[in-house]
Amino acid sequence: MAMEPPTNSGSYDPTDESLGAVDDPIHTISNLIAWANEPSEETADEEFGEADNQLIQVSLGIASGLFYSLQAKHFPTASHSLRVAKLCSQWAATLDLEAYQRDQLEVAALLHDIGKVGVPDYVLACPGKLAAEEQQLMDRSQDIGLEILSACCDGEEIVDLIRYNYAWFDGSKGNSNVKGKDLPIEARMLAIVDAFDSMTVDQIFRRARSKERAFAELLSFAGTQFDPDLVSNFCEMLSHPLPSSSQATRHWLKVLSPEQANRHWRVNQNGANPSKLRSLAPFQESIVRHIHDAVIFIDINQQILGWNQAAERLTGLTRDAVEGHLWTSEMLGLADHQGRKFTHENDPVRVAVSGGTQGMHRLSIRNAGGKFVTVTAHIVPVVGEDGKSLGTTIQMHDTSGVESLEEQIQSLHYKATRDPLTGLVNRAEMDRGLIDMVERHTTSGRSCSVIMCDIDFFKKINDTYGHQAGDEALISFANQLQTNARSADICARYGGEEFVILCPSCNNEEAAMLAEKIRSEVAATPQKALGGKCMSASFGVTEIQRGDTADSILNRADRALLQSKEMGRNIVTQIGSGMKEPAIGDRRSWFARMFTPVEPEVLLKRAMKTKVPLNLAAEKIRGFVADHRAEVLKVTEESIKIMVDGESLPLQRRMADRAVPLIIELKFSPILGENGGQHTKVQISIAPRRNRDRRKRDAIERARHLLASLQSYMVAYEFVDTTVASEEVEASWWNKLWGGSRKGESH
Repeated sequence: MAMEPPTNSGSYDPTDESLGAVDDPIHTISNLIAWANEPSEETADEEFGEADNQLIQVSLGIASGLFYSLQAKHFPTASHSLRVAKLCSQWAATLDLEAYQRDQLEVAALLHDIGKVGVPDYVLACPGKLAAEEQQLMDRSQDIGLEILSACCDGEEIVDLIRYNYAWFDGSKGNSNVKGKDLPIEARMLAIVDAFDSMTVDQIFRRARSKERAFAELLSFAGTQFDPDLVSNFCEMLSHPLPSSSQATRHWLKVLSPEQANRHWRVNQNGANPSKLRSLAPFQESIVRHIHDAVIFIDINQQILGWNQAAERLTGLTRDAVEGHLWTSEMLGLADHQGRKFTHENDPVRVAVSGGTQGMHRLSIRNAGGKFVTVTAHIVPVVGEDGKSLGTTIQMHDTSGVESLEEQIQSLHYKATRDPLTGLVNRAEMDRGLIDMVERHTTSGRSCSVIMCDIDFFKKINDTYGHQAGDEALISFANQLQTNARSADICARYGGEEFVILCPSCNNEEAAMLAEKIRSEVAATPQKALGGKCMSASFGVTEIQRGDTADSILNRADRALLQSKEMGRNIVTQIGSGMKEPAIGDRRSWFARMFTPVEPEVLLKRAMKTKVPLNLAAEKIRGFVADHRAEVLKVTEESIKIMVDGESLPLQRRMADRAVPLIIELKFSPILGENGGQHTKVQISIAPRRNRDRRKRDAIERARHLLASLQSYMVAYEFVDTTVASEEVEASWWNKLWGGSRKGESH
């Protein structure tokens, strides 16, 4: 394919007609390039001289200027275009294309991406999937390239090759009416080589694929996007050794390579000792390349100059894919340690360059696996001897291992304190939380409440729908508890289908409202596992009272739940009046009441009234006996006598203290209320079991706590009354209620 230069002269004569018709510029360029490609015997193995470079500039003209403009705009795109042009040149040689076809193909390949000079830098540097508006800018580059070439090309051949390069072989894409073999063979070849090079070279948004995988991708689109015959020929060509570069690639393409273009330039070290720099350079380069931490060099224009191996391992982006690109925080998904992305103004790298200050930052970046990890970044500006900023260096140390250990510890603690099925707090953790809540609120005098609940007829759910459906019902119920509970509340699975909610800083009324909200929501929510039917739940609510322990408040909530079940289920039952002072009755201070004359052996004696019938008042006393593990000593038709040993009481100051057992006697009598309802009057007396016990001061304090607890259980208030009720108590239900009671037994 080489052409002979004019034989009458040893120099090039542009007027010689043997080089081609003057009215056909592309053929003139073809002849000039072909002549430049013809090596002489004397210079076949030598580098090009200045005359060759001048000939190239004359031959290519505007084409070379456009290519260097693209190289200045985006170096990776220019490098891709040059590789595509070289490979097209080699392939055209194996196909024996006509000289003018080869010329057009090479120039079209070199300039097929020239439209990217009109794409913003941040779009070209985007490391991930482009947003819709960014993709529109990238697609617009095709039209921009065609407009640029149409304005400077004398003919339409090269413009058409680039236009048809975007058209698919089957005509399904590309906005072209031409398809199949009607497409120029040069355009079909360019489309294949363009795709192959893009797949086999590292990109900022994707790692390079192997040659075999690229072949498989081309073959899978053969007949649709690409010419199947040319794909087979291209794969076969690359499967065998290629011709030597000096024989297959045009000289002008090699001169455009960065190595040849920069061979006349070197960095001026301003008087530095070259021998010393040469001796230190390998050591410095070795340290940066093999250091464990990622190191990145960025110049004053935010262009990436260096990217060591650790940075490649950490980010998954290769050196070839990022060097020459502009730095953007989006490249690494850069964010602070809380995951908040940086803006252009607060990007720590840009701040370091503009402000000239170094800093240590805890950042989050996207690693090679696409996950976000935490790094410690040391960002240091680089300043020249003249005081001007040259850029910045970034050293990043992966700290995800340390955080991973912390996360593992947290994960182990979470698993140890959570119910594996529902994800709620387990019973052991709930017990710790309950003790802490009771101690804190008793000390501060603030209210707190406990809600105990369970799913109604849960065994029937398991028997009817299966245990898997039962598990799903438990999970759904737990989710409803967690969703409705306050942020400070603790939701726990107590066991089986029973659940507990600890409500700090919450009184009985607020806790009952919360329980009612959950109850109504559960009753109205269809369960998929139950065939679309709804389930129901029962709730017991209580508030902390004077003298309460963790066991007593939990037992009281359990008793309230039991009452809800006995009253028909799917309801909320509330027990106790909390720590409030009585609103009605004797308003004397406890100090004055304590020293009111009483029988010598009695520590405290009070008269109280409760607005409930006699049988319900007796039921509440039964709960008091169960919660305080009391022993029933005597039951008559109108009274009950119980003993509470000191082990169930608070205020035991020292481990060596011996508790004072106390005897509580309660006398009941029914009375009529203001509105004609049945109320109950209770006479309460508390005395030590032995009159000779000298620890009277502690006994009185414990008696006061027991009295306050009784008042809360019965929802009663004190009043001054010396009369004795005349109504007789029905002995049958009373003896049935209290007959055969034992210590701590719940009735």
